[in-house]
Amino acid sequence: MNERERIIFRLLVIPFAIALLLPYTLRNWFFQHHLELTYYFLVAALMSFGLMPLMYKLGMILRISVSPGGRHIHREETPRMGGIGIYITFVAVINIVSNPPAEFRALFYASSIIALIGIFDDIKGLPALVKLSAQIAATAIVINKGIVFSFIPDQNIGNVLSLILSAVWIIGIINAYNCIDGLDGLAAGIALLVLAFFSVLAQSMHANFMVIASLVLLGAIIGFLPYNFRYKKRALLFLGDSGSTLVGFLLATFAIYGSWGDNKGIDLAIPILLLIIPIADMVTTTITRISERKIRNLRQWFEYSGTDHIHHRLLAVGFSPKISVLILLGFTLNMGLIAYLIRSGDTQTSIIALVVAVFAAMNFFGLTVFYSKKKS
Repeated sequence: MNERERIIFRLLVIPFAIALLLPYTLRNWFFQHHLELTYYFLVAALMSFGLMPLMYKLGMILRISVSPGGRHIHREETPRMGGIGIYITFVAVINIVSNPPAEFRALFYASSIIALIGIFDDIKGLPALVKLSAQIAATAIVINKGIVFSFIPDQNIGNVLSLILSAVWIIGIINAYNCIDGLDGLAAGIALLVLAFFSVLAQSMHANFMVIASLVLLGAIIGFLPYNFRYKKRALLFLGDSGSTLVGFLLATFAIYGSWGDNKGIDLAIPILLLIIPIADMVTTTITRISERKIRNLRQWFEYSGTDHIHHRLLAVGFSPKISVLILLGFTLNMGLIAYLIRSGDTQTSIIALVVAVFAAMNFFGLTVFYSKKKS
């Protein structure tokens, strides 16, 4: 940065100060004009946008950053503190919401564990077992408060199966989401689309707190995105493991907690449709790594990091980083539109939608893997 850019960058902290003042100045005005949702979104977006320069500076001072080389395609040292800014924003804004449900306390403690372990991982790098243990602990906290899948019949065996599937879903999405955070704007962009659909769908189901929670996290990510996905420029900030795992955890938990349609089958189908990219990426890389004998057990699966994810494949085919991101965002948008269209459907509709999504993902991922191998 030159001196002029440094001055402008420092001034960007002003929105953070404005966000801190909003709860004490304009809150009543927004509420009197029935703009509560706008208020929460605006406070989150301003706070996050204003926090990011501080996160950038802190990351550079403490060397919580990523250096070029290896699996990383960026060319300069880049702080990975964006996720901490998102965490601070989300927790701060949700805490000014009136009468949050009891489950929020569990969500707060669990997300704090994920963010804390993530930042330690960003600083030093933690063993896979430590990270997995933290994820299990966070998952157990939210499940203990009743945040579980509801599409399974409420019986003894059904309850056990629901607990197991909920745990597998949350831990799986955390790690799948962490894996797709490989290009500027990819993880944040997918989260933005997913949360936008979550908020619209929750609004149609009159799930007020779910709308607010989705909009608050959406605002926090929008505040981060201008520092991460910049036109013809490199990212100034990364999410880091603290951010990608936190966002993955919150998306996975929202997916279970929310009510997305008039049928329990729809409640299952819509989260899968919206999160099809990280899910399909994890399935594809697992299959290819097992077939190529790169992993032989669960520990190797958890620890292995390579350049065979979908965004790496698109780069190998010849697409630029930004075009690769836009392709994956476009795919997510299409799945989101399908999710919106089936919100009032029945079980048969949800099955058809899932079959369409699976075939679309198989074709897209299969062709990408084929051509990336052909070019290498």
